[in-house]
Order: sequence, then C-alpha cells, then structure tokens
Amino acid sequence: MTYALLKNPAHTRVSYQDTDKLAMLELGLLTNVSEIRTANIGGLTYVLFDSQPLSESEVRAISRMSFVYAIYEIIGDLLKPITIDANYYIDAELSAILKYQGKTNELFTRMLLNTALFHIKNLTEILNILDPLAGKGTTLFEALMQGHNVNGVELDEKVVHESAVYLKKYLETAKYKHENHMEKVSGMGAIGKFTATRHQISIARSKAEQKTPRLFEIIAADTRNTASFFKKNHFHAIVADLPYGVQHGSKPAGKKQKPQSGAITRNALGLISEAMDGWVRVLKPGGVIALAWNLFLISREEMAELLVQHGFTLPQLPDFSHRVDQAIDRDFIVGVL
Repeated sequence: MTYALLKNPAHTRVSYQDTDKLAMLELGLLTNVSEIRTANIGGLTYVLFDSQPLSESEVRAISRMSFVYAIYEIIGDLLKPITIDANYYIDAELSAILKYQGKTNELFTRMLLNTALFHIKNLTEILNILDPLAGKGTTLFEALMQGHNVNGVELDEKVVHESAVYLKKYLETAKYKHENHMEKVSGMGAIGKFTATRHQISIARSKAEQKTPRLFEIIAADTRNTASFFKKNHFHAIVADLPYGVQHGSKPAGKKQKPQSGAITRNALGLISEAMDGWVRVLKPGGVIALAWNLFLISREEMAELLVQHGFTLPQLPDFSHRVDQAIDRDFIVGVL
C-alpha cells in the first residue's frame, strides 16, 4: 500500500531549505517502511512511502513525528484520510503556546526527542527524561506531552520561574489535576557550595491517575551541579539543545570571582565538558544522550570525541545537519551509555 504524509506548515521553520530532507530522514529512521519519496499533489508537497497496512501502533508512531500534519492512504487518484492518533498525555499545544526569544522550534525538539527514544533498548511507557540546559522547558513540555516524567536544570532563575508559572496556568485552564511545590535547596556540588530553587508539579488527568502522576520539575541551578539533585542511574535519556549565540562564561571550580573577559565565549563545549561527568552519573546504563548544537561553533568531531571519552557509543545516523539561518548550521548527535 502507498501512504502520503502532509507536512505541518510550521515545519518550514525548522529548516527553510532542508525540510523535505529532514522529514524523509525522520520517517526512515523511526519506521520500517520503503520507497520514501516526495510528490506534488494538488500543489502541495507530500512525503510518500510504501508499507504493509499500517497497524494502530504504527499510526501512533507516525502521528508523533515532528513533521506530520495528516496521513492519507492513496487509492488510485484519491487520498483517503487516516485519523491522526498521537495519543498524547497532554495536548500538543502545550509546547507551542509559549513564545519567547531564543526558543528552540518545538517541532525540531520533537524530532530530537523521538530520535533519542528510538535508541532506548528497553522502552517502557513512562520514562525519566532530563534536559540539563532546559531554558523555558520546550524539551520538558514535549516529553511531558508523551506522558514521561521530566526534569530540567536551568541557570536563569527568572526563566525557571516563568516556565513553572506557565505550566501551572496551563494546567489550571485545561483543568488537569495537579499539585505545585517549590523549595530552596543547598549543598556542596561539583563546583563548590550552591543554593538552588526547585519547582515541582505533579500532574494527573483524572482522580484515578493521581496514584501514578507525571512529574514536571525544573531547577534553577548550574548544570555542572546536576548530580547533586538526582539519584545515580535515574534517567533513561538526556535530551538538550545547546544555546545558540549565547555567551558562556564558566567560573573556575570553587571560585566566586567573575570569569575573565577571555573566558567568555559563544562556544558551549567547555561548559558541557565540565558538566558531562555529572550528566553521565545520573544516566542509567544503556541510557541515551541526544544533543543538538551549532556547527559553526563546535565541529561534529569535537562533539563525538567528547561523548566517546565519557563512555558513549555512537549509533550510525543519517546526516541530519541543516541550515537554520545565516548564523546557525544545526546538527545533532546520539550516544548510548
């Protein structure tokens, strides 16, 4: 049978030039289908593929792909619609509503998350997902939509507060049962003493689900202290999109002085090199890390070397690199611990 996938119009914001390439690569990586190609039907570009009749689970997997807007079966010259069934725990609008400068496109984040989950061998219904460079939480919201427990670490306390407030208001409006908790925590971390603000929200869609709620947590803290906040071997996956065009200045461990001017850089490789030991500690054996970054700042060879040095094996992936704009040539890498 032949099927046609209509791309989400917003997918062009992921990559203006490579949107067809990314759609076909995602479909080919995450499904067992054949003859993937594009075709113009009625003035619109569709992604076509051949397959045995799609099962319920296959329709669900395709429905969760970043680019998919509609699914059709091709019968002669006609398109027969197939009902989209992503079966999200929370509606997909959760990650799309919040707009702010520097936000990672939620559809790209969905592709990055889906690729990470594809490489987890013992995939269970509810996973523990960490974004140690969380920003306002796009990765957390995307993973929460799929019904996973999510945790994030973000240095900017204002940003962390805004993320927690946004989710709380969304849950109130959508009438989800939830409980909110905030606390200050302090201790000795990898880079000395710290004080951090921890926001936790437990979520249930109904009273019956309150015994097994989903957890959303975001912590205002330095990512190099990640291991101070979570148990060893706790997370199934770490998924993060490194900030683009943001200056990073790392203080020497245990020092209070501001970084010297020469220590400030737009290249985040030094920061994640310092943080990686803590990230690895909280990741389960067999856990997966998926990182996206700007190739203009860090080469793929540098990123691969960092992961291999910390015990990750690198699955063979097709070339997902793509130009976002004049200043960003984006790529992502996956490592399995």
